[in-house]
Amino acid sequence: MEPKGLDMGDYQERYGDYDIEVAVEQVLTGVKAHFRVLRNDAPVVDWQLVHIDSLWSTEHAAAEAGFRAARELIDAGLAS
Repeated sequence: MEPKGLDMGDYQERYGDYDIEVAVEQVLTGVKAHFRVLRNDAPVVDWQLVHIDSLWSTEHAAAEAGFRAARELIDAGLAS
């Protein structure tokens, strides 16, 4: 996981033939994370919300949850 761009809360990671982007936002009730999966700079899976189930989630934990959800989707073959 590495920062993407200048905005705080934006991360990227290469996973196999795919690029995963995760955006984390602070909201009144905690944090939320979204992810999308790209292949050759084209979206394969557009932005999806990740449910964060921990009560005191940090930005890093929310980003990891986004990457985990994206990896699971790729591994399941749904991002082909």
